[in-house]
Amino acid sequence: MLIIKLNKIALVFLLTIFGFGKSAFGQTKNNLALTGAATASSFMDGFEPAKAIDGRLSLENSWKNEASEGETWLLVKLPGATEIVEITLKTLPESQAISDFKIQTILNGSWRNVKEISSNKDQTVTLAFDKPILTDRIRLWIEGENQVTVSEFEIFGRQYVDSAATEVKKILVNQSGYNLNRPKRFSAPDIEEKTPFVLVQQGNEKIVFTGSIENGIGDFTEFNPESEEEYIVIANNYKSYPFRIGPNWLERVTYRNMIDFMIGARHYVGTTDLIRPLSFEWRDGDFFNWALQGMVALYLSNPEAFERMDKTVSYVPNSSFPSQYKGLWGALEPFSEDAPDLIKLIHWDVDVKISQGLEHEMQKAELAHFLYAWPYLEKWLPQQNFDRVYEYTKDIWGKSTVKPSSTSQYDLSPEHNLLALKTQMGTTKGEMPPGYSVIPNLMMYDVTKKTGGKDAEKYFEAAYNQMDWMIQNLDWKDPQVTKGQRMSEHMTMRAFAYFQNNFPDKAPQGLKDKVTEWAKVVVSRSDNYWDFRKYSDDEDWVPPSWNETGNILGFPAALFAAMSMIEDKSLSQRLEVLAWSHFDNAFGRNPVGRHFSYKGPDEIEGVDLGWYDAHKGGIGLLEEVKFVFDGSPKSFHYPNNPEVGNLGWTEGWVQFNTAFNVSMAYSANHYTNLELSAASKNKLEIRLVAPLNFDPNTTESVSVRVQNEQGQSVSVLLTEESTYSDTLIGNLRITKSGITSGKEKINWKKGETITVSYGLGYFQNDATYKRID
Repeated sequence: MLIIKLNKIALVFLLTIFGFGKSAFGQTKNNLALTGAATASSFMDGFEPAKAIDGRLSLENSWKNEASEGETWLLVKLPGATEIVEITLKTLPESQAISDFKIQTILNGSWRNVKEISSNKDQTVTLAFDKPILTDRIRLWIEGENQVTVSEFEIFGRQYVDSAATEVKKILVNQSGYNLNRPKRFSAPDIEEKTPFVLVQQGNEKIVFTGSIENGIGDFTEFNPESEEEYIVIANNYKSYPFRIGPNWLERVTYRNMIDFMIGARHYVGTTDLIRPLSFEWRDGDFFNWALQGMVALYLSNPEAFERMDKTVSYVPNSSFPSQYKGLWGALEPFSEDAPDLIKLIHWDVDVKISQGLEHEMQKAELAHFLYAWPYLEKWLPQQNFDRVYEYTKDIWGKSTVKPSSTSQYDLSPEHNLLALKTQMGTTKGEMPPGYSVIPNLMMYDVTKKTGGKDAEKYFEAAYNQMDWMIQNLDWKDPQVTKGQRMSEHMTMRAFAYFQNNFPDKAPQGLKDKVTEWAKVVVSRSDNYWDFRKYSDDEDWVPPSWNETGNILGFPAALFAAMSMIEDKSLSQRLEVLAWSHFDNAFGRNPVGRHFSYKGPDEIEGVDLGWYDAHKGGIGLLEEVKFVFDGSPKSFHYPNNPEVGNLGWTEGWVQFNTAFNVSMAYSANHYTNLELSAASKNKLEIRLVAPLNFDPNTTESVSVRVQNEQGQSVSVLLTEESTYSDTLIGNLRITKSGITSGKEKINWKKGETITVSYGLGYFQNDATYKRID
């Protein structure tokens, strides 16, 4: 037997404190592999990988792989975070000893060697570690063409417990609060089934709602108070953190914060002027940050909310910086100073792309969103902006090559022609999600037609071919296609929704059925006490070892996009619950009971407990930026292991916040609704439901345009229906020949239709009314 001894004295000490007796050898030890689950690169019939961890040393109870030219591996996933101090690999005399192999653990999605063995001739190999290996999975890896037989792969150590981990509440809620008239749930995984719970006012503990815990979940969706009270949930004498319930509560506590994050995360001119690697428009944003399309979506979904915000951004001329900054921005003429901050941030992103001549397919695809939104941006931006961007984008759209300064080590693109079919699948880094070229090509199709271009069809053809390929080839049960795309997963379902909703008569066959299939897989993986969509049908809750914060934050965008196409009402309702449960997960309804932001208690109204810590330094230098999403529970925290504490990588990333931005845009659009009806013989009433009422102490309003068939329009002021209502109302007076609003008047004759709208572009919501008298 070969024993690899690394500092024997230290090893004996470790094994002693881990409960293995005074010696590492000759003692009965706890083989943790017996509690694990094994998978392998391949196996022969009757020699499944589970037989390598069943504790039975015989040939018939062994794992055998099928010989291949590729890599051979045996992976053991343990029930939770584990400190491994020793492993033993056993083969039998009737099978060959394994000569060359590696022992690997996973970190941030990549396998890393922790031990390498060569020229081994022993049937039993014991590897002991000076320092415990902290992981929830370990892999035996053998390179080359090999057929191997492993009788036992034994793992010794103990479950990891963070002695500094704070006690987690037994009732986990969204610590900040819940939106009125939306799903409202909490998790209580440790409380007995059917236990009654009460919702009480925090001040006097007056009971305002009762229910019972089912499958570890309490539901109080039906409770919609018109109050500024704080509430707590009580069950079995356990209490939750206090929270509020109000109209558009999530929007109230995040909208300004979203903008402030983007302001601070700007490269060169944000909270630091340092030039950073892997950074173009945004620090550590790389080429796949999706920031521009997220900001455009925010504005199109709820323009009034961003136009009424305080303006804090001013133009920063490139000429005011030292020479090393020359040419990094400034190619576009400046914005109007009265533009909303969100518009100024959109301008910043585009200006950097054009100034630096960024050519990566992800970067130039983003420019299509700016061109598409131009009719809604031009009142604040010079025409030169559109002209310069349009010419640049057209010229490089089909370019296959890219200059080195536009890319990074994460670039997987075989080529950069956006008209080409994209079949390459990205990794869990999130750099290449399926369908990233669909929306940009459809937008370029529209923009080219509106500008009188003669080659618009090439863009539509590229989008159609890409969508058709996705319908035929994407396997929703493969987690790499969905949650495996990390913070970029939303790109795929949004592509489906954009095609179906904007080109319903031209969409490829099977599109809606494909979306329904996706939704059913999502629901099947979400039946747990967190209402949390798992990574796979197996034991993995999240992508192994990743800080997957952005996937949780961006997942509601995918859900709301899917809901716009799904006809099954019960399926759609379940997706809505999941959209809000993932928002809630980021706000504390998770196994560690913490908000994803370390500074959450200081920056977000109502948050009690933020993430364990924040990353210092790094490429992004986000310490001084507001509203950073720092971390989220890892694979070893699920399903309910709070004692693991602050384990795993923590670092905010602009990609996490941009994923949240997209989700908030799709949420706003999903719940926006317009009605135009006759309130009386001489009056029309407009009713708008949109996330605009944030403050019960302020009467909020919005102006909408009502247009006749000839293109004439009048402005109508809508004000909130009541203090806690999400509806705003306004009236039009009907005259003999038209309608009036204040001093404005337009023609409206019998048989003609008028239209009122809110939201812009692909997020525009309309209501119409036809005159019949």
